[in-house]
Amino acid sequence: MITKPCYLSTRNNQLYITQDEDRFNIPLEDIACIVIDNYAVTMSATLLANCASYNVVLISCDSAHLPNGIFHSYLPHSRQRLILDKQLGLSVAFKKRLWQKIVIQKIINQSECLCRIDKNHPSIVKLNNLAKYVTSGDPNNHEAQASKIYFEAIFGGGFTRIKKNSKKGTDNFQEINASLNYTYSIIRSLICRSLVGYGFLPTLGLFHCSELNAFNLADDFIEPFRAYIDWYICTKALEYQDANLLNHKPDLVNVLNHIIHVDDKATTVLNACDVVVKSFTNVINTNDVSQLKLPCLPIILEPSNMD
Repeated sequence: MITKPCYLSTRNNQLYITQDEDRFNIPLEDIACIVIDNYAVTMSATLLANCASYNVVLISCDSAHLPNGIFHSYLPHSRQRLILDKQLGLSVAFKKRLWQKIVIQKIINQSECLCRIDKNHPSIVKLNNLAKYVTSGDPNNHEAQASKIYFEAIFGGGFTRIKKNSKKGTDNFQEINASLNYTYSIIRSLICRSLVGYGFLPTLGLFHCSELNAFNLADDFIEPFRAYIDWYICTKALEYQDANLLNHKPDLVNVLNHIIHVDDKATTVLNACDVVVKSFTNVINTNDVSQLKLPCLPIILEPSNMD
């Protein structure tokens, strides 16, 4: 995460960060993403090319310090055409069944998140019932119904999710939304990184299909991760006694190094993005929806000690 004026370059497969008289270097193979949050950062063209070669995502931030751009590798997979043909060949019915599985896991995770925050909250039963009756394609929009119940339960009555900065709601709600948007954007970028690495075209979504969105598929797969981010944000807001967690951006990015469960195994949020996308490869190769692995919440929030 780059927050001070500096010059970024590469040499011998290392990222070099030069700030005044100081110089730091990190192997490119150890980096998943670089968040650039200062307008006085300059970089070499070689850096961009090497980041693409190592599938390192560069994320730019706007004047409000929210991610607004992403640079990622361009179709580096060795069998790009084969993967793309299979992605294009997915039937509408098959995509609806995948979306059903994603929505069910998202609502279950929302229920678990609320349970971690207040195990006696009456909305937990409502969320579990909604998850139980999600059908193929979610035609009754249980996802939206669950989100309305869930967000008001964890952040207070009247809370509304706002994707961009807005004057809607109280200052406290605006700050929570800004923190959520920031962290969601980081996770979304890393899912996109994995999608490109496995040869998928992120524009072609399962449920999300906006012509103006280059990352529809990433927006599908981020859904089950959101409740974990919400839980993390809620916990950090209480820890800092500060709803505006953009004052603590390094802590928000550090969610990537926290434990989440996928396929009954503990892993980091960063690695979970890759596990989910890799499982999607198995899904399209076997034509089996059950092969899709999605994240679920651990019992407690804790950083990883994995190397």
